[in-house]
Amino acid sequence: MGAPSAAPPNQEPRQSVEDRCRATIRRWEAGELPFKDAQKRIGSLAQEAEIRHDRLGQAFVEYSLGYMQGYRTNLSAAAQHFEAARDIFIEIGDEKRVASCNLNLGEVYRQRGDFTHARELFHLAYENAERLDEVTTQTIALANEGQMLLSMSQIENARNVLQQALDLSEYWPEEKQDELPGMLCEVYHGLAVIFLNDGDVQAAWEKAKLALRTARTINQPLAVGQASRTMGEVLTTLEAPPEDVGGEFSVDPDEHFKASVAAFEELDSEGEVARTLHAHARSLAKRGKRVPAARKLQQAMLVFARLGMVDDAAKAAEAQAEIF
Repeated sequence: MGAPSAAPPNQEPRQSVEDRCRATIRRWEAGELPFKDAQKRIGSLAQEAEIRHDRLGQAFVEYSLGYMQGYRTNLSAAAQHFEAARDIFIEIGDEKRVASCNLNLGEVYRQRGDFTHARELFHLAYENAERLDEVTTQTIALANEGQMLLSMSQIENARNVLQQALDLSEYWPEEKQDELPGMLCEVYHGLAVIFLNDGDVQAAWEKAKLALRTARTINQPLAVGQASRTMGEVLTTLEAPPEDVGGEFSVDPDEHFKASVAAFEELDSEGEVARTLHAHARSLAKRGKRVPAARKLQQAMLVFARLGMVDDAAKAAEAQAEIF
């Protein structure tokens, strides 16, 4: 038998489909790659995985497409991709990634306003991850459930669950540390909203600052969009500009809402843009600017209805009744 053949000079081994999916997603999340280009790249990986009979690769393609469609609030498409990925992961016995699919399907149901199914899936993902000692998935399941409880106006439950997520985040493994700031940003802005609800504006301001600093550090459009929206809401409630702002943050709520929209537009996330328009409308109405508030609220309601975001549509209708 002859010696193994060497790779051609300057030619590196081909990365796995999983690694290339992850690399594409990272570039898209960072705003370096438009959605259509990222989708096309992952689509080409689907063909490669099928030709090679690479079931794990096929699962990661479905998972990646579900992830991208979820952030764009294309909820039916996201659910189909996550379910397809979950079926393959079940087939090949990858329990860890089955839990991750359930976690993401729970988030799809949360976005739809189907909180019963969302909670079931979050709990299922948490229980499976706990059995597998998968701290990352446990923490994200808690963070997502906390956001859902906020949407349900279960403020104390949301506070407790988000605090559990914060406590558990201290045990994230070293190899996952680069993903931690994005999750923490979500927890911080959730806690800011809770403190606003309590009437503790100073505590809300502290958490909003922490969320926006974290988001700017990691420079991910999703995190920047969420944190900027929360900052706009907090500044709307403050009676006077904070004394400790320095030159770090604008004290104009409108600037933060605009930054939020711009960040979500980088991801083509219509649902999140609509949520920011809704929040901006409420802010404008509180400041007596009823005409622009009405325009933004109408824009948001049209998107919520088209995307099937039932809970958001109902809340926007309530806001319309309160304002007008």
